[in-house]
Amino acid sequence: MKKIKAFFYVAYKSVVSPKYYDEILKTHFEFSLKYYAVLVLIAAVVTSVGTYFIEAPKIRDTFQNALSEAERVYPENLVFTIKAGEWEINQPQPLVIPFPGNYEAEDKEKLPANLVVFDKNGTVGDLEKYNTALLVNEKNLLIKKAGEPGVYPLKDIPDTILDKGKVTKTITDVREVSGWILPLFLIVPVFAGLMVYYSIFRGAYLLVIGGLLFIAGRALGAGVPYKNAFRIGLHAMTLPVLIDTVLSVVNLPMPITYWFLAVNLVMGVFVLREIGKNPVEVATQEKP
Repeated sequence: MKKIKAFFYVAYKSVVSPKYYDEILKTHFEFSLKYYAVLVLIAAVVTSVGTYFIEAPKIRDTFQNALSEAERVYPENLVFTIKAGEWEINQPQPLVIPFPGNYEAEDKEKLPANLVVFDKNGTVGDLEKYNTALLVNEKNLLIKKAGEPGVYPLKDIPDTILDKGKVTKTITDVREVSGWILPLFLIVPVFAGLMVYYSIFRGAYLLVIGGLLFIAGRALGAGVPYKNAFRIGLHAMTLPVLIDTVLSVVNLPMPITYWFLAVNLVMGVFVLREIGKNPVEVATQEKP
């Protein structure tokens, strides 16, 4: 708890007190690196959780609607049997199952009219003939896509018997599991992406900020070594990171290009001006 309070104290001072940077520059370099690591971790967690609460209900509803459509579209009396790569159905062929759901006219033009057609004599060319996304012929599952259609041998499919009851039970099981799987599918990629973004892209960005503040310090007569300019840029990045996190959580884009850089530089310049008034004694002993 003490370390958490210390972090928020440093974050607060990094935003509101240019004079506090005198104290920062008296600490060891790893102090700033640890601070940055915690800052980006908190930003990534807050953004991920905020994204989940905003987007998860939409994704959950879409997924649940898709499951309901899948259950509805499966014919009541259809029994599909596959054994050793050979399949049979208890319906006349070709059996055409329409694409489920209601779509706007614009979306409807992009989607095939049918979801799947069962026709043992079907060929690749029949994907267009039937205007279907999937075609099951005697030996393969054919999938319509841009370029060459996908061809997947049925021999790789395990032996099974499907009817309306099994489909309904499977969909019910998926509904129960999706309650805790969906958050993982949403949060984990967002969190991982943000950690990569802050570690690599913002890390490289800090090298540039350090160089710009190093030059600005010379121009302002408050020259500091590049290492200190880098640390000033790092701590001065607290405010734009906070703004960026809030905007991401509420899904509101900033209309000004390069605003992050501008805020970071302005904060850094204020700090350099303060340091120019009172040169600091920097810690000379670095930990290995």
